Amino acid sequence: MNMTGYTPTDKDINAMVRDLEKNDPKNANPLYARQMLIKMKLMYREIGRIDEELLHEEMEEFKKEQDKS
Repeated sequence: MNMTGYTPTDKDINAMVRDLEKNDPKNANPLYARQMLIKMKLMYREIGRIDEELLHEEMEEFKKEQDKS
């Protein structure tokens, strides 16, 4: 995976591991978390290229979910 300009930090990875511990305990490890962060970034980049409106809708939904937690 080539991700120019994005390298998950230890803080990012630790946060993802904590989330995985709750939602996907089988995969709650730093390597999986790092790969997932990169894949998510690539996915959102691609969605933005294909359908910018969909990207904005997804981001708004994400914000709403974060406000609930």
